[in-house]
Amino acid sequence: MSKKLLEKIENNTAQICVIGLGQVGLPVALSFCKAKFVVMGLDVNENHINLLKNQKSPFKEPVLQELLIKYTNENKFFPTQDSNIISDSDIVIVSVPTPISEKIKPDLSFIKNACETISKFQLNNKLVIIESSIPPKTFEQLILPTLSKNENNNFLASYIPERLSPGQAFEEIQTTSRVVGALDEESRIVSKALYNKILKSKIFETNPIVAETCKLVENTFRDVNVAFANEIAMVCEIYGIDVLELRNICNSHPRVNILSPGPGVGGPCLPKDPYLLLNPQNSPQIKSDMISNARKINDSMPFHVLEMIEKSLKRNNKKMANSTITILGVTYKANVSDTRYSPAEKIIEKLLKNKCKVVVNDPKTEEVFKGQKESDLWKSIIKSDMILILTEHEEFRNLDLNKIKKVMNENPILIDTRRMFKKEIAQKLGFEYISIGYKPQN
Repeated sequence: MSKKLLEKIENNTAQICVIGLGQVGLPVALSFCKAKFVVMGLDVNENHINLLKNQKSPFKEPVLQELLIKYTNENKFFPTQDSNIISDSDIVIVSVPTPISEKIKPDLSFIKNACETISKFQLNNKLVIIESSIPPKTFEQLILPTLSKNENNNFLASYIPERLSPGQAFEEIQTTSRVVGALDEESRIVSKALYNKILKSKIFETNPIVAETCKLVENTFRDVNVAFANEIAMVCEIYGIDVLELRNICNSHPRVNILSPGPGVGGPCLPKDPYLLLNPQNSPQIKSDMISNARKINDSMPFHVLEMIEKSLKRNNKKMANSTITILGVTYKANVSDTRYSPAEKIIEKLLKNKCKVVVNDPKTEEVFKGQKESDLWKSIIKSDMILILTEHEEFRNLDLNKIKKVMNENPILIDTRRMFKKEIAQKLGFEYISIGYKPQN
């Protein structure tokens, strides 16, 4: 079965279908186009598909718009809602969301629905690849049984977790090593041959449960380390020292690398992957005090920022209900358009409940979480009582604090959660400067 498919991969004649054209699936699809394959892109979101057909990217990602136009014009990329394209495809790659529910449990409805759709077609001699993050044991206990509903189907299948970061998708697709998890040698060989077409990096071969677990552990590792940085920052506030100075000194040790604290953890991975790790398919939830406490610490940071806002306004004889707060950046990290699980949402929601006027400036997104959108940076700052920096976009790096102070209200406050500005300069200009891990002494 694999010989003919291997030949098609080698000759770039295998037709690929990518299901789910989000911030992972779309770059993956266009990366295979770049490798000279014809790719059909399937998504259930009609608006999403219409944008792509009109050669407009639904989100911002370096070179994405350029590649979208190029490969649609060259008839290498075809976005559609028609699932019948699965029938004509040799390879099906699934890259759909796997969010968590309100009860903090894995929501596998998207991946299950995708596999249900695939199972309706004749899959003989096809390769099915799952890229979505999934709880351990899901590939064997949910995905394969769903795909195998037609007993006559004889197909190859593997789990290859994505390992890219929004804002660096195309670079990391090529340069980050990948993991192929499969139950049989044939699936591993064909999957590896396919991904070698787009990779310049190493491919590890293993079984599905190791592949499932490694992706989740990687993101949990980062989440725990961010939580440690945030906890140390709050300890520094109690001691009255600056976490930035402390961190710089500590990190001079060859075996220490403390991360930067911040207003909370967002994005599509870190807030949910620890929960996927602790909720294996068809098994009781795993207990982990360290992982659970790390999640609680990172989830608490927006409320810590809110406490800083309230106390700083009070110190400067300003009332919450009468204050104008300018928020710079609401995406979950710098220089991306993604606002999923962004700490800004909880912060803005609470500020609005307290009758603050919230003005939002973010050059990367139209999302303002019910705040007042202001695209002109200077208009967003005029008559403001406080500037709250939540995301360190490049557009904010060269702001002139002296000019900013002149257009703000009296006793201006700068809460710089990302340490974009030097506190000494801000304080000399007359700002009350506050950051996570540093606050003025009463």
